[in-house]
Amino acid sequence: MESKKESEEGDGNMDCTMVANEAAANVLECKLDVTVGSSSKDTLWGSLPNDILDRALLFLPFPELFRVRTVCKRWDSLVLCNNFQHLFLDCPVTWGQFYTQRFGRKSGAPTSVLWTTYDLSLRKWVCMPEIIFPAAVKALSWNLVVANGGLLCFAALEACRMLVCNPMTKAWKELPQMKRMNSIAPALTHMVVNNVTNSYTILFAGNKNHKESEDGYRSTEVYNSISSSWEPAGPVPADLALKSGAFCNGLFYCMTRNLTTGLYKVIILNLQQRVWIDKNVLLPAGFENYPYVVACGGHIYAVAGSLEGGQLPMTSIGIFELEPTSLEWMEIAYYQNRDFLCSTGAIYGCGGDGTKIFVVTYAYDMLVAVYDISQGHWENPIKGSFYDLKDIYETRFSFQPDIAMSP
Repeated sequence: MESKKESEEGDGNMDCTMVANEAAANVLECKLDVTVGSSSKDTLWGSLPNDILDRALLFLPFPELFRVRTVCKRWDSLVLCNNFQHLFLDCPVTWGQFYTQRFGRKSGAPTSVLWTTYDLSLRKWVCMPEIIFPAAVKALSWNLVVANGGLLCFAALEACRMLVCNPMTKAWKELPQMKRMNSIAPALTHMVVNNVTNSYTILFAGNKNHKESEDGYRSTEVYNSISSSWEPAGPVPADLALKSGAFCNGLFYCMTRNLTTGLYKVIILNLQQRVWIDKNVLLPAGFENYPYVVACGGHIYAVAGSLEGGQLPMTSIGIFELEPTSLEWMEIAYYQNRDFLCSTGAIYGCGGDGTKIFVVTYAYDMLVAVYDISQGHWENPIKGSFYDLKDIYETRFSFQPDIAMSP
């Protein structure tokens, strides 16, 4: 039987959570007198215990959490404290998975760098908080080269320098220089995050400083955050151009194009042994336009378009699952939404999250179509609007906000 003490503690935790939920709702609805630059001690928020305030902030959507951190120093520091991070690990509320970030400068504010990304759980485009680089490297020109989990990796190509950051905690780390690639020009990048060991691996494959037919193009290097070092991997098989990649069950699957035949196939990199494997896994016939390989729910999928008579627009987009033992493709679904297919000349990017695969068009509005594997249906496409940004550049990376991940 439950003891009185345990019951009282349970009721207390429930009351605390209820207060926190109501407080978080008040922040979003602006019911309380809290403005940027005001002092928190002059408001009701200033009298709240840290534990209640921690819980309230924890239940905020990810972009709003960044916004309220600008209210005062106390709120900004709470997100970085140990208590908040411990609550985050036990919290039933999780921030959504984001995909295909767009970076740019706000019109009229050339020094302000903003990014917009697609929230898979809310099915809408959201503006993310500004990323401010460390003062010592602000003068360099930084581009996002890879991202995953709660981490972003930027590179200053002209200076051959790389930085990894967690935008949630504002923590930064500079990576050492690679051993074989004397400049940062990978044909393919990927990041694998391990939340259990609080570590990550970065893969750079293919050196674009060389022609795809040259041996220098076949370089592969892997960064391990635990050892904080780059290690060379086996060379990419000859006569293949790297296109896209996905990590699943300890293996990295890479979509490639044969330079001689023009055919697309998937090759596999064993990250532990750092050896490439070519089993001649060709794409299904008729679906060889703008192909991508995607990991979703512990399985590997290919997403590719079909052209009628080799002419745009695409007539269909197909999804195929790779059977891990036979390495044969199984038909899963086809997409024939004419508005979506006619809006673009290509598939810009693909990704997976949970039971959903999302396909992004190569268009300024960047339409996103989502296929739910568990339900077996396509969701209506969502269109983004970026007309208030200039100097835009796009990425094809997933991002899952995580304050516990260290760069």
